[in-house]
Amino acid sequence: MIPSLLPGISPRALGNAAGRNREPSSACSSKRTCGEMTSCTEARHYLTDCGLSRLDRDGDGVPCEAVCR
Repeated sequence: MIPSLLPGISPRALGNAAGRNREPSSACSSKRTCGEMTSCTEARHYLTDCGLSRLDRDGDGVPCEAVCR
């Protein structure tokens, strides 16, 4: 384990704070494609909380362009 530069804060926690090394939320189900999303809010949840980067094909931060108009 790599020691943290900040006492009491693990490197893993720092990575999570920056959006890296995120573990999938327990609220992540088996949905994997934009066609399965019923709202922009749901698509954003799967992109940010579940790590489904494939939902943002052009990398602009907006998932499922057809759903999030």
